[in-house]
Amino acid sequence: MIRLGWAFFSLLVFLTLPGIAPADAASDRDILKQFGMLGRQAIDCTAPYSRSNPHVIYSVSPQGNVTRTLKMDPSLDGTFPMRNLRLLAPDRLQFEETGRRAEFIVTLVKIGGKFRSWQSAQADGKVVIQDGKFLSSGSPTLAFEACRN
Repeated sequence: MIRLGWAFFSLLVFLTLPGIAPADAASDRDILKQFGMLGRQAIDCTAPYSRSNPHVIYSVSPQGNVTRTLKMDPSLDGTFPMRNLRLLAPDRLQFEETGRRAEFIVTLVKIGGKFRSWQSAQADGKVVIQDGKFLSSGSPTLAFEACRN
């Protein structure tokens, strides 16, 4: 019993050392690609970006940093760092994002090949999106398709 406890403790310490990770740990890029979101997405990929047709670009730098770039209106456009991407299920992706004024934990869902924000909460716990709807208005979130160009 004591040997098993010590072995478990040793393994736990080993896995928490900097630079050590389980062999099956995927990079944020791998997770984004596996979920099908690497690249550009839009409501209508054939139309230019606008307030009614936002485009979102998920990209990864050579250093492995993941970002989400929003293109819709100069006053709202921006690039936002993402981190700690994780698949919750084959149709759900969760990540942390640095927004303009707050940190967020965001869950996206894939329904019929399209991607929607499903949950979004600020780090302080304030919920912005729940069950695919904005709490402020009750409006559903937009469904984006992956653009092939």
